[in-house]
Amino acid sequence: MLEEKKKLLDRNTLFAIRADQRGKDKLQRYKNICFFFSILSGIILLLVFYFLSDQSDIYRISVKGNHYLNKQQIIEESGLDKDHKFLLTFPYSVEQKLKKNLLIRNCKVSLLDHRLVEIEIEEKKLIAYGIEDNQTLLYLETGESYPLDSDEMYLILKVPFIEGFSQDDIILIGKNLSECDYQTIDEISEIHFFPDLKYQNIELIMKDGNYIFTSSFGLNLLNHYYDIR
Repeated sequence: MLEEKKKLLDRNTLFAIRADQRGKDKLQRYKNICFFFSILSGIILLLVFYFLSDQSDIYRISVKGNHYLNKQQIIEESGLDKDHKFLLTFPYSVEQKLKKNLLIRNCKVSLLDHRLVEIEIEEKKLIAYGIEDNQTLLYLETGESYPLDSDEMYLILKVPFIEGFSQDDIILIGKNLSECDYQTIDEISEIHFFPDLKYQNIELIMKDGNYIFTSSFGLNLLNHYYDIR
């Protein structure tokens, strides 16, 4: 009888110990959950304060590789400004916005240290500009034509004026003139069709006052213009 009471007591003691341990485990889990949520709340508060402060904004936007488009136009088309949050700047999204511009062949956007955003672009080479149906068009090395808006008229200062040629002729001229460097193309003021010469029917008027008569296939020789003038 005494032995049975002892066994019953041991069993009750074991149940009590287990119940006590379960209570401690629940309390520890509760403490862990509270600790986790306190840390999470602290992180969220820090993020809120960070994003509300100027320290989360873009500090500077750098533009590289542009010869024709001005820096301000590129930044505007990127959709970025100094009020934009640095950590919420997604390079791929910005690149896709910039590639909508017909003059941009490729671009790369990088997030650098000290909240610096770097935009590096590769432009298509501009060959000339002309007027068609009272609209000013830019002709690109790819054979494309690009209608200019009023705020883009500054681009015609960087390329010669062309007239008297068919669209196919302009594409051929552009293909060969694209082999010239930017400085050489900048030196050409006007390109005209000159019918008096059968094989050299392109008249170039240079900004220094010289006249050059050539064919479309001889345009790439203009890279040597500074050597022979």
